[in-house]
Amino acid sequence: MMGFVVVSAFIGLVMAYVLINERGSAYERARLTNAVETRMHGVQTAVAQSLNREWRNLLAVRDQLAVRRPEDLQLQLDALVGQGEVVSWAGYAQSDGTVVAASNGLLVGASVEARPWFQGGLKGMFAGDAHDALLLAQKLPQPADGTSLRFLDFAAPVRDADGSTIGVLALHLNLAWAQRLLDELARSMDLDIFVVGAHGSVVATSTGAQPETLDLPSFRMARSGASGSGVETWPDGHTYFTTTVPELAYADLPRFGWNMVGRIDGESAALPARAVSRDLLLRLLGFALILLLLTLLFIIAFIRPFAALARNAVEIAEGKDVYPLESHRTRELGMIGAALAHLQSAAHHHDHLEHGDHGNHGAHGDRRITDVPDETAPLPTRRTGGWR
Repeated sequence: MMGFVVVSAFIGLVMAYVLINERGSAYERARLTNAVETRMHGVQTAVAQSLNREWRNLLAVRDQLAVRRPEDLQLQLDALVGQGEVVSWAGYAQSDGTVVAASNGLLVGASVEARPWFQGGLKGMFAGDAHDALLLAQKLPQPADGTSLRFLDFAAPVRDADGSTIGVLALHLNLAWAQRLLDELARSMDLDIFVVGAHGSVVATSTGAQPETLDLPSFRMARSGASGSGVETWPDGHTYFTTTVPELAYADLPRFGWNMVGRIDGESAALPARAVSRDLLLRLLGFALILLLLTLLFIIAFIRPFAALARNAVEIAEGKDVYPLESHRTRELGMIGAALAHLQSAAHHHDHLEHGDHGNHGAHGDRRITDVPDETAPLPTRRTGGWR
């Protein structure tokens, strides 16, 4: 009985644990995938809003060119740059590529005709991917960490009353500012962010490591402009929940051609689920222990009295002079004990009759049955077995 209960309980608990653990793992996987997707959409929006703020400032200065000469925009261009933490340089170049106004007078008189931002600005609204500083490399303070000065470009065409392009207004965003923005977003969202540029290289990352191009499904999707989510094992040997999202189209903000990859460490993110799984296992083991104790009590309280009653029935059937076991633990035990007592009483009565018949046909066959001494055979010792 006990062995059957133990085996049944073990099989049942193992099946329950496996089922619940599998369901919990599937739920945790879906939850983490949804979490990294939701957080990266938040990163998309925050980055687009920050870039759009600088873009709107550029357009506001451009609108003033409709009523003012480029040479009169010096104060506005200086205000656009400020301390240089976000915008490193702002300037206006006329249609031949000559800079006629710029923040702090930098590059005034120089030709920027060959620069991509100028060529793109002549054609329309332009956003240029990260690049090293060239003309301004020796004119602006270098980063304190020893890295090279890098820019993101915004440029917009300036047109006259007839709609003809007469110049380009542009600004250089400090890539270090974009890096700080990513770091802040990564900390607040609790994930790692990688920005993949239009040419497939990693422009910036929040991990603090040197950006490198990785041959992973998420980065292959980023380079192809696709989006998707999955679970990947990275070169560091850790498993991450990753998602790839394209650059967000935001108002009239020109696009850099970026795609972003976000990841959440699967090991650390799964710790709460593992704690729940361990707690579930402990609860199931506790339930199994309670079940075994209840089974043991049931055996002692109900099964053993039936076993003792069965042995008592065998002794009575073998003709042993025992008193029927009495137990009132259950109604059935009492009924069986009373039935055994009735059967034993009937058997004793039958034995007395047989002895009387043998005496009438013996050597004193002329004696009457009433001449038998009036003696009553002693009853067996009363047994209770202790189960009442």
